[in-house]
Amino acid sequence: MPESVDLSSSAARREALRRVDVGCPRPHHAMLREIFDLERSWREGPDSGDSDEYEQIYLTAFLLFLIGDPADSCRLYAAKFRTGDMDLGTGFDAQAIFGAGRHETLQWLAENGFTEEHTHLSEWLSHAEDPTIEDWARQVRDYFYLPGGVLLMEEL
Repeated sequence: MPESVDLSSSAARREALRRVDVGCPRPHHAMLREIFDLERSWREGPDSGDSDEYEQIYLTAFLLFLIGDPADSCRLYAAKFRTGDMDLGTGFDAQAIFGAGRHETLQWLAENGFTEEHTHLSEWLSHAEDPTIEDWARQVRDYFYLPGGVLLMEEL
């Protein structure tokens, strides 16, 4: 279990993200959920800060995707489809919602009473497989990380 870290600022959250091993992010699952929620609140709040932080929510979503817990699908869904932030609504990739797999995510949503999300994502999947989720994951990894797993984001 990772030790407690300061997540009170965008710079502190960036440094916490830098310590997550992209090859094995699961030990940081709880922290990543917290960072995601803080980044979303920051994006949707009155003081959205400087633009240098805007990619942190996307990186965090990717790391949650890699963990593949279907329980994260609602959190990721809300960031994409239930946000008041235009940039987040358009820039957040719905592919991130399916880290557990297409079928597994939809099954979890259906079994846990998230019928609206299940219906919407089923429809989305039937029309929006460009790029495929697997291709998307490779592209996002290449965007954020060097081949050895070094995060490309600069310090804030």
